[in-house]
Amino acid sequence: MKNETHLPTEQNQAQEDTRFQDPHEDRRRQKSHQPPPKGRPQSACRLIFPKSAKLTTRFEFKRLSKQGHRLVGKAICLDWLKTGLPQTRLGLTVSARYGAAHERNLFKRRIREAFRLSLPGLPASLDLNVLPRQRAKTATFEELSKELLHLIGKIDVPQ
Repeated sequence: MKNETHLPTEQNQAQEDTRFQDPHEDRRRQKSHQPPPKGRPQSACRLIFPKSAKLTTRFEFKRLSKQGHRLVGKAICLDWLKTGLPQTRLGLTVSARYGAAHERNLFKRRIREAFRLSLPGLPASLDLNVLPRQRAKTATFEELSKELLHLIGKIDVPQ
């Protein structure tokens, strides 16, 4: 018991009122007349590619894989299914087998942008799911975009 120190359990009034200063607070600094910097505008991205243009649930993806048709290209595979909805929707399935997270995210960004740019010319009432092949890693945005449009052009949509 030689190394133990007696510490009282009751605190003094002075200790209870101590306040730690916020690490970002500096009382001597004058307030700026400029507003704080704004972050990245998230709402603009959502308007460009709204949630209604995406496949979101597991059920939708499973229905597409079981009932849909597959078109295979050099860099991507495209599963498609005719639906009764008024617009074409996009889904992306990129597993960890494809590569590291930054490679998967790059592929998804490229395909979303290609889909968004070509959306006005696409047939309505389709669900699309894009899967990458290993060759997609070395493909440029233009090559992926052309292949996506080429595969969509092959779709024989019954009226």
